[in-house]
Amino acid sequence: MIRFRQIEAFRSLMDTGTTVGAARRMHITQPAVSRLIADLEADLGFRLFNRTKGRMEPTTAAVRFQLAVEENFLGLERLRKAAETIRKDETQALSVACMPVLSTTLLPLILKEFFKLQPDVPVNIDSVGNAEVLVRLQDLKVDVALSLAFPAIAGIEVEPILQAEVLCALPAGHRLCDREVITPADLAGENVIGWIPNRPLSQGQEDKYFPQGIEKPQFPIRTHTSHTRYAMVAHGLGVSIVEPFGAQVWEKHGVVVKPFQTEATHDYVLAYPSTGRRSSLVHDFRSATMKVIQDPALVPWQHAAAQ
Repeated sequence: MIRFRQIEAFRSLMDTGTTVGAARRMHITQPAVSRLIADLEADLGFRLFNRTKGRMEPTTAAVRFQLAVEENFLGLERLRKAAETIRKDETQALSVACMPVLSTTLLPLILKEFFKLQPDVPVNIDSVGNAEVLVRLQDLKVDVALSLAFPAIAGIEVEPILQAEVLCALPAGHRLCDREVITPADLAGENVIGWIPNRPLSQGQEDKYFPQGIEKPQFPIRTHTSHTRYAMVAHGLGVSIVEPFGAQVWEKHGVVVKPFQTEATHDYVLAYPSTGRRSSLVHDFRSATMKVIQDPALVPWQHAAAQ
C-alpha cells in the first residue's frame, strides 16, 4: 500500500534532484529517503529512478507518475493547511472573509446581531477582494464569506441574499446633482472613475453600463475597489458607477448618489466551503445576516431581499 511519506519523498527527490536535497527538505537521513523510494517502487511495480554514478535519474515512468502525484497532492496540501489552522485556534472562533466595502458597512450590522446569539465567540475578519475571497473559501481558511455574486466554482456553495440598485456617485455641485435618475447618455464626455480590466468581476463593466450607440465617457482613472472610486469622486476627479453600501460612508464627505438607469443590479451572496455540514456559528451568522438585510432601514438602496 502506498504511504503518504513515500509520495512526499518522491516529490522531494523530483524537486531537488538529489537524495541529499530530499533528505534536508524532509529532515531525515539520505538512507531513509532511499528506503522510502525503494519501497514505493516495490509497491508501484515499476522503476522510478535509474541509479547511475551515485545520481538518481528519473525514468519516463517517474515523469508520468509525477503528473498524477501533483494533481492529487494539492488536495492533501490544502487538508494539511486546514489542519494547521484548526490546531492554532485555541478557542472556537468564526472566520469571515468579506469585501472591504462590505466589511465597513454591512458586516458591522450583521455582527451586532450575531453577538446577540453568540456573545462569547470571537470573530476573525479577513477583508479582501472578491478573488481572494474565493481562494480563502477553497483553502478552507474561512467559515463563511460575504461578497458579490460570482460564477459557480468547484468547492464553494453560494446563497443569494440581496440585490441592490446601481448608483451614480457625483461630486458636490456637479451639474447632474439635481437629476432624479442618471442615464448613460447623461455621462457623455464626463470623466468616469472606471474599472481595471482583466480582473475578476471587472471585465465588461464599461460595456454593461455604456452599451453600443451611446457616446462613451472618458476613463482617466481605473480601480478595482469601491471605496477608492468614492474617494476619487469626493475629491472632484470624476463621477463613477458604484455599489450602494459605500454611499453610507461617502455621503458624509460630500458625495451625492443618484440611481443609475441600467438593467444591471449588484447581487450579493453568502458563500461557504462545500464541506457538506456547517457549524452552529455559521448558522447563527446566516440568521444574523438575514435579519439585517430584511430591514430596509438598515440596508438602503435595496432592490430585493432574499426569500
